[in-house]
Amino acid sequence: MRISITSPASLLARCSTGQLWLIGMLIAALVAGFVPAARVILATGFWLMVPGYLLERRMPGERPHWLLRIAIWNGLGLSLVPLLYLWVTAVGLAIPVGLLISVAILLAVVALYDAWRDLAPVQVRSSVTGWLLLSVLAISAWLRAVQIADLAFPAWVDSVHHALMVRVAAETGRVPWTLTPYLPVTDMPYHWGYHVLIAAAWHLGRSDLPAMILWSGQLLNWIQGFSAAALAFLIWRRPLAAVIAAAIVGCISWMPAYYVSWGRYTQLSGLLQIVALAIGWQQCLDANTRRERLGWLFLNTLIITGLSLVHMRMFVFGGALIAVQSTVWALHQTRPAIVSRLVEAMGAGLVALILAGPWWFVLVRQILLPAATGARSLTSGGSYVQLSDSLMWIGPNEWLVTLALFAGVVGVFYRQRAAAVMVLWVGVLVVLSNPWLISYLAPPIGLVLILYAVVQRTWLIGGVGLLLLAINPLTVRLPFLWLLPVDITAISLFLPLSNLIGGSVALIWPQRRWTQMAAIALLLGCTLWGAYQQRTIVNPVTILATSADRVALTWIAEQTPPTARFLINAAPWLPGVARGTDGGWWILPLTGRWTSTPPVLFIYGEAEDVQATQQRSQRIIDLGNGQEVDIASLIAAERIDYIYTSPKGPLRPELFAGQPGYEAVFAHEGIVIYRVIR
Repeated sequence: MRISITSPASLLARCSTGQLWLIGMLIAALVAGFVPAARVILATGFWLMVPGYLLERRMPGERPHWLLRIAIWNGLGLSLVPLLYLWVTAVGLAIPVGLLISVAILLAVVALYDAWRDLAPVQVRSSVTGWLLLSVLAISAWLRAVQIADLAFPAWVDSVHHALMVRVAAETGRVPWTLTPYLPVTDMPYHWGYHVLIAAAWHLGRSDLPAMILWSGQLLNWIQGFSAAALAFLIWRRPLAAVIAAAIVGCISWMPAYYVSWGRYTQLSGLLQIVALAIGWQQCLDANTRRERLGWLFLNTLIITGLSLVHMRMFVFGGALIAVQSTVWALHQTRPAIVSRLVEAMGAGLVALILAGPWWFVLVRQILLPAATGARSLTSGGSYVQLSDSLMWIGPNEWLVTLALFAGVVGVFYRQRAAAVMVLWVGVLVVLSNPWLISYLAPPIGLVLILYAVVQRTWLIGGVGLLLLAINPLTVRLPFLWLLPVDITAISLFLPLSNLIGGSVALIWPQRRWTQMAAIALLLGCTLWGAYQQRTIVNPVTILATSADRVALTWIAEQTPPTARFLINAAPWLPGVARGTDGGWWILPLTGRWTSTPPVLFIYGEAEDVQATQQRSQRIIDLGNGQEVDIASLIAAERIDYIYTSPKGPLRPELFAGQPGYEAVFAHEGIVIYRVIR
């Protein structure tokens, strides 16, 4: 009996280039697993990609372009994981850590098996646009890493309550609706889909919580360039449009890179789902068979459901985009086809409402019912609804908006439906965030409908026209909606702007070889220039905690009892809501100790608790404003055990140094923690 031994080299020779790429990525992942930041990226990427890949590959019909598929996987991952947590919580159960890790291992094994089979016939061919896209994405990845190289903690306000919600989800294995024992908050109507996905990744990545949020957030930010490329390829059907859109979003536009200064990771997640939804919906509209169409409709239902769990504002924005897609598509379709798609969409919407039922029940009970009884308002005003010029025209936005307007003209000149979709989407977003525009737009639309009705003798349309004519600034004044402030639209415009510019540049791209080379050099030059300008994009004002605070927080976790109560610095933020000013604000989410100014989620608690917290923080703010404040009585009334002082707030070290009743128990780089002696 002869036994033949096959060498590794001969085995590799039998592999397709696609399989060789897979082997290379697995080896790189194993090596990167020894680096904490890389583990965070791998763990987050696992939940973003693997569940969606396994589900999408089992759908009927022909698979779309790989760029579109990866964007869909991200949208599905951001939907399937929250949906799992939602229904586990709704039935009163929890997800144990051991079960979560076991499921992850099983999914990884199945995904590797499926990927090996899928890549067996794949022979990767290089192209100029492919290498350009990889180059742009590589520069963007480097940029996202450089931008947070000096950060010890995620920046600003949102990051603090993100950390608390991730911790609660990781500890309980449930949706973080209830924040006890950290905060007296139950049935919290705050979106949480992002937080449970990061909690699941945290169990796999085994990193500290600030690093988990920072690096996973930058991964989400980097994927925005990839996602913008996928949307441009979908709308324009031109690979070059995808490259240019990725370059703008990843390296040139200051949004979404600036999101790291706010910790706006939930909106980043929602934007990824919007692109996945747009891709899935276009596939559904263009499907050749009913079976294929229903398969895509199923995926769309999951994504739109997940979007409502991740970010409600992006849920509205996504709905606006697919409505515009449907309108442009319907202009060239028969009435039966339009009615069929409409019925299917309504059915999908009903299923999505059922799937997210427990979450909508919380929203109705906590937001809509109080609004109906007058206890809460869904409208807003003042500075909250005003457009911030500094956000609208940040960085090169003046040039990008100008280019996008020119691009829109080019798209219309070439009769491109893609230009119509993007322009109409921007228009709808502007109207949604500025409802007063409706009273100015309705009369001319009504007049056109009336003229059409007279010519065609269609009296029903004429009635609609009369109704719209009656909606005018003299008769109707529409308020601003609390859910859709103008600034949210302004900082989301990078997606349609990059799409318009990318598609129109692709239309007029030169055909001669030497002019193409010059254009490519210009594109890469602009990409590198933009990346260089953005390397220090984090606003220093939004950096509350530093590496010195990390040392102090480690000491607190190790040297103070879990029941310790801390007095910390505070400053005004939104009306009636205070924020921390230094690392003391991270004490609660990282160590579980009580703080005088908690994360802003306290506003979802009972009215008495909210008022007491606001008054407590206001006394520290008054101290910072130079007012006379009896700190000793505050310390006694709140049973304070420790005081976290730093140069970044009213509670400075010199205020307690040498004073009787206070003992300095920790000091490091300007941060001094005093113990109250009773």
